[in-house]
Amino acid sequence: MAPYVSDFVLGELGHLLKPVGGLIPLVLFPVIFLNNAIKTLAVIVFGLLLGVPPFLFTGLNGFVIGVLVRVLAPTTGYGVIAAGLAPHGMIEIPSLLLGTALGFSVGEESLKWLTGRKSQVRLELRRSFRIYLRWILLGLLVAALIEVFVTPHLVHLFGGQRPAF
Repeated sequence: MAPYVSDFVLGELGHLLKPVGGLIPLVLFPVIFLNNAIKTLAVIVFGLLLGVPPFLFTGLNGFVIGVLVRVLAPTTGYGVIAAGLAPHGMIEIPSLLLGTALGFSVGEESLKWLTGRKSQVRLELRRSFRIYLRWILLGLLVAALIEVFVTPHLVHLFGGQRPAF
């Protein structure tokens, strides 16, 4: 990857994260949870567009993580990166991927409808919402709690910056 691409991605990410940078954990927690919950719900609903938005959502998130690892590894090391991603990522990533899979499923039903085949778009959306409410929201809630209250301390244990709280 060309250095200007990673510089651009990091710059944009910095602009997006700047407003939440100074938040105390009790405020940051609901911000992270709601951000992930809304985006995951949107991925499911916008799966109606033939599954393209879920594909882009997953690809973009993977790309950003790849850029972060590539840029941060030489200065922070892989231990700090793993400590920063793994604790909450073990729950958050499967929750996001489940939402993506549901978006693909909705997209498949949408494609069936567009091609004149028997489709159950409404039924698939209802089923997806039930899974979202029962499992995905719970996973995202636990992941946000870990991300805000546990991960910063683990990062510090592995040699990263000490959390401000």
